[in-house]
Parts: sequence; C-alpha cells; structure tokens
Amino acid sequence: MYKSARPALSILDQFTPEVLGIFWITRDELSRDLIAFDDFNYLFDGLISQYLYGQGVGSDKHAHIFFTQNFSDKVFLAHLRTKDLTKSQISGDIDEQIALLQGGNPARKTILIFDKTEHEWLPELKKRYSQFEFKALEA
Repeated sequence: MYKSARPALSILDQFTPEVLGIFWITRDELSRDLIAFDDFNYLFDGLISQYLYGQGVGSDKHAHIFFTQNFSDKVFLAHLRTKDLTKSQISGDIDEQIALLQGGNPARKTILIFDKTEHEWLPELKKRYSQFEFKALEA
C-alpha cells in the first residue's frame, strides 16, 4: 500500500552518542565473512581486522571484546560465538561483559544487540539487566 517515508537506518546511523556498546552474537566464530563485519570494523577503527590478522586460522575463542572512543566516550563491542556452547555458558560470557560496564557514565546506558542466532537474547537481557536499555540493532 504505502511505503514508509523513513528509509531503514544503517548500523552507522544507529550508533549514537548514547550508545555504551554492542553485543554482536553469532553462531559462528569471529571472521570477515560475518554479516556487518565491515561496519563494526569501521566503527572500531580496524581493530577487529588487526586482531584477526594476528590470530591466523582456527581460533577457538568464543568471546572477544574490543574498545574504542566514540564521541569522546569509551564504547565496547563484544562478539560472542554460540556454536557448541550452552545457554548457560553464553549467559556467563554476557555477565562478564556487563560486569566490565558497572560504574561507568550513568547517562549512557544504551546497549545495541546484533543477534544472528536462533535464540533471541534481547528479551532475556532486558529482563536480567534492567539498569541498561537494550535495543535491537537493525541491519
């Protein structure tokens, strides 16, 4: 019928000064082939490419965290691989990342969720960590 007057926002458009960080949750390991890799690598000043270049092939890490400056504030990107992990293990990884955020700037509490898994983490995160505002990152 009618088309939306507003075009879809890019990942870069959704990364505003209020954003504290991003949880990038995928089934597969961190690689250049993942959806949104180029956007995240750009936002984090090429740190992800630098990390992958130094790792070689077949890293078995399932959690990675990167930090950079955005609008003069520190922001994080936490990549979590879910393949071969239990929900409890993934929740533990998320707990570790959230613990790093405690005591930060209380004005910045938005965390974007880019979830490319079968399990929808957004409702669970909203319930478990009500001190933060979780939003789905659209791409």
